[in-house]
Parts: sequence; structure tokens; C-alpha cells
Amino acid sequence: MKYLTKIYWSDEDEAYVAEVPSLPGCIAHGSSYEQAARHIRLAMELWLGSAKRHHDPIPEPDLVAEEVMRLAPLINMSKLAQLSGINKHTLATKLRRKTRFTFEESTKIRTALATI
Repeated sequence: MKYLTKIYWSDEDEAYVAEVPSLPGCIAHGSSYEQAARHIRLAMELWLGSAKRHHDPIPEPDLVAEEVMRLAPLINMSKLAQLSGINKHTLATKLRRKTRFTFEESTKIRTALATI
């Protein structure tokens, strides 16, 4: 499975921090970007393995929602809703509640993102 991974420099930690928003608590760090990327892959494997062993629910990756949330500071959500033909309140609610997009909605959003 593929999950959106965020990697960024943290002045507070003096390290690169990597996190997987869809997997609560799945965070790693490293002294370089590459090291943080390697460590988060291991953390994901351990997180998913533990969830399977304990019969905990494993979130399905919603790459479209994660991509929209990643780009949210850079894009106008009303414009995205208009271009994708999705009601802006529906789009905002699904993102806020982390409700999965339908296949049709995902396709429309991907198409709209490509034009922005």
C-alpha cells in the first residue's frame, strides 16, 4: 500500500522528520532527508505489522484526499471544487472528516489538479 509521507526539517529536533498522516503515530527522523525516508519506510512496516497482529483496523490510503490536503495551502479549494464539479461544501466536509472520495470524485479531482 502507498501512503502519503511528509518529510521536513525540524529546527526543534535538529533533524529531518518523516510522518505518515494516515497512520497515527507513524513518525521517524534522520540526520538527512534520505535517512528519514529509510526510517519512515521501516516505521510503516512496523506500524502495519503491529496493526495486523493485533487485528487493529488498517486505514486504506486515500491518495487523492492526501494529495489535496498536501496542496491545500497552495490551491484555492473553491476553484478546485468548481473545476472538479464537486460541491465545495461536500469537498470540504469529506476532507475534514476524512471520508473517502468515490471513484468518480477521485477521477474528477485528479483531472482538476492537473489543470491547476
